[in-house]
This record gives sequence, C-alpha cells and structure tokens, in this order.
Amino acid sequence: MSRLVTLKNLTLGAVLAGGLAISGAGLVLAQDEEAVTPSHPAHIHMGTCGEDLDPNPIGPLNYVEPRLNEESDDENVNAAQGVLTASNVLYSLSEEGDEVTWEDMLATSHAINLHLSDEEIEVYIACGDIGGVPVEGELAIALHSVNDSGYTGIAVLTEDGDGNVDVEIFLAEPVVDADNEPDATPVS
Repeated sequence: MSRLVTLKNLTLGAVLAGGLAISGAGLVLAQDEEAVTPSHPAHIHMGTCGEDLDPNPIGPLNYVEPRLNEESDDENVNAAQGVLTASNVLYSLSEEGDEVTWEDMLATSHAINLHLSDEEIEVYIACGDIGGVPVEGELAIALHSVNDSGYTGIAVLTEDGDGNVDVEIFLAEPVVDADNEPDATPVS
C-alpha cells in the first residue's frame, strides 16, 4: 500500500511540477512583454456632448491614466488589493487651465471629452456636459459612456482663485468578462 501511495504522490508531484513549469513559462512571457498603460487624452470642447460638440478642442487637459504610487521603494506598493475584479479607476489632474476661465466656461456650453488614445483620437469614449450647481467654487459633472465604450466617471472642476479652472477626472474602466468583452447591463 505504501508503494502505491508513494507512486501516487510522485505522479501528482510530477503533474503539479509540469503545470507550474508551463504556467511559470507563461508568467515569464507575460513579464517580458511591455505592459500597456491606458492613457486617454482629455479636452474641453465648445458645445455639448450631443451632436453640437465642436471637434476642435479649446484646450487640452492632462492624460487620464492609472493612479499609482510613484515615490516608493516598495515593489508591491502598486499591487491591487481588496476585490481584484473591481473596475480600475483612472485619474487626471489638470491645474491652471488657461484655455477657458471659470466665468466663460459657465456662460456658454462646454463639455469635457475623453478619447481612446492619441492614435485613435477620433474615437470618443466618455463625455460630460459642464453644468450644474457650483458649491464653494467646485462643480462636479458626470462623464457618460460614448460609443458603447463602457467608460464612465466624474470630473470635478474647481475655480483656482485666479479665475481659471482646475479639472480633476476620475474615469472607471469598463468591466469585462472572460472573453474581454464589456459586461452587458441586465434589464430588469
């Protein structure tokens, strides 16, 4: 009986070692490939997110990218924690935008528009009309998905004291299923 148990253990060990070797090779390949960091251009445009959005922006904002701890020697500082299937939230802070003043931005129609990438600048992924009730010099607006991209978020616009606008963007990436397709929203 002990010979059978030993043979079983050796076989199981060989299968596990082979599986680890195969998956380890995949990990090495994945690590060798350069990681693609999503980077989405963002702009302030005249008009609204509907059909009257001027395709020529009045001013660029900073790129919307993953928010990471950059000044740390800990190699695990940017490791995901908590629920690992949660959507990633991308971030941008554009300070002292001189393209439009707070007063002008609220006097006429403006929108914040986000693009898929520099290479695909014509592909819009999220947009938000600038309007609402400013509270203590801040205005929060919703960013809605465009072209079924699945990207949504908020932008917080702040009057900076000089009459200019600072823009902070939080953009949630779409939730994807195992086939790398955005999950559909169930109809109730």
